[in-house]
Amino acid sequence: MTFTRCVRGYPRPFRYRLVLIMKLAIFLTVVFIFQAFAEGKAQKITLNARNTTLRDVMLEIQKQQGYSFLFRGDHIADTRIDARLEQVEFAEAMQKILRGHGLDWSIDDGIITIMAGQTEKHQPPSPVQDHTVTGIVTDESGTPLEGVTVSVVGQNIRTKTGRQGDYRITLPDEDARLAFSSVGFETQEQPTRWLTNLNITLKTAIDDLNEVVVVGYGSVRKSDITGSVASVKGEKITNTSSGSFEALLQGRVAGLHVINSNSDNPQGGSTVRVRGISSINGSNAPLVVVDGIPFGDAGGLNLINPNTILSMEVLKDASATAIYGSRGANGVIMITTKRGDKHVPSVWLDQKTSFGAFSEKLDYWRDPLLMAELADEANENAGIDPIYIGKKDANGTYYPSRADIASGAWPYYTEWADYVFRPTAITSETNLGVQGGGDKSQYYLGLGYYDGEGMQRKDDYKKVTLDLSYQHELSEYLTIISKAGFIDGDRNRNYGMNYQRNPLFPVFNGDGTYFKANALDYGNALAMTNERKDVSPNTDGYATLQFNVKLANPLELVLRGNARAGTAGHNFYNPRVYTQGGDLYDGEGGISSSSYKNVTLDGYLTYTNTFAERHAFTAMGGVTYENGTNKTLNTIGRGFANDNLMEENMSGATERFITNGFSETVLASGFTRFNYAFADKYLFTFTARADGSSKFGDNNKWGFFPSGAASWRLSEEAFLKDVEAIDDLKIRASYGISGNQGIAPYQTISKYGQDYYYLNGEEFIIYGLGQQIGREGIGDRYVQWGGMATKDLRWEKTSQFDLGLDASLFHNRLSITLDYYYKKTSDLLRQQFLNPSTGFDRVWTNDGEIENRGFELAVDGRILTSGKLKFDAGLVFSLNRNKVLNIGSQEKSGYVVDKNGLRYEPYGSGIFSDAYLNVLAIGQPVNAFYGYEVDGIIQEMPDNPVKMTRPGEFNYVGLREDGTLDPDMRRIIGDPNPDFTSSLNLQLRHDAGIDFSLMLYAMYGNDVFSTRKLDRISLQKDRWTGENPNNVRPKLRADRQYFASSWFVEDGSFLRIQHVTLGYTFQRIPFLQQARIFLNATNPIVFSNVSEYDPEVGENGRGSAPYPRVAIYTAGLQLKF
Repeated sequence: MTFTRCVRGYPRPFRYRLVLIMKLAIFLTVVFIFQAFAEGKAQKITLNARNTTLRDVMLEIQKQQGYSFLFRGDHIADTRIDARLEQVEFAEAMQKILRGHGLDWSIDDGIITIMAGQTEKHQPPSPVQDHTVTGIVTDESGTPLEGVTVSVVGQNIRTKTGRQGDYRITLPDEDARLAFSSVGFETQEQPTRWLTNLNITLKTAIDDLNEVVVVGYGSVRKSDITGSVASVKGEKITNTSSGSFEALLQGRVAGLHVINSNSDNPQGGSTVRVRGISSINGSNAPLVVVDGIPFGDAGGLNLINPNTILSMEVLKDASATAIYGSRGANGVIMITTKRGDKHVPSVWLDQKTSFGAFSEKLDYWRDPLLMAELADEANENAGIDPIYIGKKDANGTYYPSRADIASGAWPYYTEWADYVFRPTAITSETNLGVQGGGDKSQYYLGLGYYDGEGMQRKDDYKKVTLDLSYQHELSEYLTIISKAGFIDGDRNRNYGMNYQRNPLFPVFNGDGTYFKANALDYGNALAMTNERKDVSPNTDGYATLQFNVKLANPLELVLRGNARAGTAGHNFYNPRVYTQGGDLYDGEGGISSSSYKNVTLDGYLTYTNTFAERHAFTAMGGVTYENGTNKTLNTIGRGFANDNLMEENMSGATERFITNGFSETVLASGFTRFNYAFADKYLFTFTARADGSSKFGDNNKWGFFPSGAASWRLSEEAFLKDVEAIDDLKIRASYGISGNQGIAPYQTISKYGQDYYYLNGEEFIIYGLGQQIGREGIGDRYVQWGGMATKDLRWEKTSQFDLGLDASLFHNRLSITLDYYYKKTSDLLRQQFLNPSTGFDRVWTNDGEIENRGFELAVDGRILTSGKLKFDAGLVFSLNRNKVLNIGSQEKSGYVVDKNGLRYEPYGSGIFSDAYLNVLAIGQPVNAFYGYEVDGIIQEMPDNPVKMTRPGEFNYVGLREDGTLDPDMRRIIGDPNPDFTSSLNLQLRHDAGIDFSLMLYAMYGNDVFSTRKLDRISLQKDRWTGENPNNVRPKLRADRQYFASSWFVEDGSFLRIQHVTLGYTFQRIPFLQQARIFLNATNPIVFSNVSEYDPEVGENGRGSAPYPRVAIYTAGLQLKF
């Protein structure tokens, strides 16, 4: 579908206008930033006054700033001033000008009033030699704080800050310490020796009840939340580098499960789940919303620079997520990015350099003689001739004799790990920015550069990011907010190299060419690194324009538009001789590209009012429209004359295969939310959303997703209000329905495809109704056909009940959040079997149910709050139980009923000689392991032995005398889902500027299917032999056939030191607002008994890490000018 408009008489397509919108928004943002930067610069004062009247001084300030002024009191205007200022902040300049004259000042509506100063009520007469300190107190965003109490520690001397955050206080002696305190902020103490000016930035107190939390299409005070929402500050995740933000969230939020099973990917990428697995074919990832705009599923959103994140809110229950309707079933991660500050223009620099190294020793053959002996032993046990006899085998590979290896006559020994891996992977990340503004305008500009190395040589990712933000208050009724972002990245991928390659093979032949053990040997790591090509560039950008309109006092309107677009490419080339594809096809290369465009438009109206002082009411309603398109183009060439130009010479390929695709999705929605609070004690929320999606059939395009919540603030009741230990105590309950539309478009209509067939040795292509949707069977030998229309396909629906408790105790020093939830997903999006007579194998349908129930606990404590040393601790605990309730009828799902009455169907790919390992079984968790039990190792020789029944073999339950296995003896043998996950965060801070933090992360009760238990070189020496029989490991046998069995299932529980950080913040450096250096260690130590390198595997539980987890050591520098 193409929409056109007329521009200068010519029709322009929708994508053209999209690009224009993005260009215009970025241009306006840049222009506004420079305008606001100039405005921010103008906030600084330059003055040189010697014995000048205050009247003349203020006239000069009026020229520079435009403020009007008046004097309240006789002769004040004639006060003589001596001041020399150079680019000084406005508020600080006023303090310095009036210092020592007993005058004070205020500003209101652009008018400066200067009056006689007032003596503080509790301040005693000044000593003979006054020590007066002045300064400005601001919050973390740079906004001046009025009403902050400034007091002398141990003395009854205090004052409060004025409207511009300014204060002036006289101290009894030079060694006095000042304390700065305000409700909602952490109290801060500072020494004052030799100081006359002291500016302070107060940090928001942990779990401040008045903290504003971002929710869908609005915000709410934390104390007024009726749903389950958790917050994470952006500063908590930036002590280490990562290609994506999701990996940095692990262990930060109860109920948020982040799996980082491949920590060596320099581009990042994680599996993210909120409260368990809820879908078997649709998406399970939570929706990510950035500054109010849905960006897509969590897991690998490289468009978001972690250093630009101000805060994140994780919406977990239906009351919080139903506002996002068909995309809220898996939870929502709300991201708020940084923006400009008022009155404090600043430039900041954040530099991190990380060094990655394996967290444990690599496991490969360091004793080639032992390797040869065990290989020959495995062959002999299989009845095969040994290979290490100084001859070529049937494939043409020459293996030296064991005698030559032992004597040193064989001259070659190669540490292949040195050719596969770097000694240290170095990642450098630089972020530079400027932010500031005035009362009306604020700006933010951030530039980031990330250069990340993987442990494998030439495995890299580089990206440049640009983030722009500008906010301008045109009038008291209209504020404009514009944001734009850009990323340009390049991924160079190196993969598939075997560092456990036979060390007896050299790297080079005598003539300098790469060594090949035989004609079909494609495993030379150096040849693969140097001769292959695999690169993937990507470019993405977005622009947002938002209008906040105050229509009347209780009515506010938000109008917002966002455009996103991006391109991604993939170029590869496999040369002849050294790669299998290149050797088979005389060179093989490919060029692919994809692009997407997305436009989101929304508007919502909010009404807020309080009646009779006890009835607070908020109503919000709005609409949104989203259009997205995707295009793909893939070209593969085979048969190149030479490898010189690689895939760039695609026209020279003798065979070319070209495919392309296009898809478009539309989502239209209406939503509303009502909040009511009575006496600030009884809180109620109702949310509803209606979504219409082009992904679903004509009969079910629209879905309705309501939710309701109520909470009771017991701490406001008379029987608890006077209990000093309780600051806030609230119980809450919610129930609602949200949806999942996480499937590809066009699943409901008939689709056409193609297939190949051969006749008389010639290949033909046939086109028709239906297309290949997958493969199945051992080795994926069978094609599955789909493409049949289904007009009744509809949303997955997740209903969720949540019961929670929020408590803040002992003056906000201890906060506790408890949640119990029950979540049930029905109408699962799945593919049912069809009768072969239809000509199709499968068709999409809604069938099946899954439940998740669990318990969450988050505890935060400020243990030490007074004195020079501060100590905070936080505990996060998540328990989830997942269960398959229904998988439809046997006719539609094709499920199997085993001997024990278990109803199940395969879920995922096969393993070893079995077509599947993971299953969906009624009454069992998703991804449960299904296979044979193993009862140790066979020790006695049977009467009629075969290979499978001899001593040293697996003692399978169900092993028959003829060596075959009874399939009816298979059963559930493991569960990859953890019983619980938990983390402990400890933070120490000292007034001297030193900070220390430690984070521990644990997972307990998850099973891992460990194939490395069989192959691990260090374990093979403990094999079963006639001289050393055991009941743990089988003997070596080269031709053994393996099956999914309990022998491979291990307890994957682990405890990991996740992060250790030591930092120092310099107290005072000229020209710097802040300076901090830090050292961080990520994943340095893991405690686990699993045979795998890394106990943290994918959610299917299969051990897959080919090498150890990478420990990352980071040195960082943070400056703010």
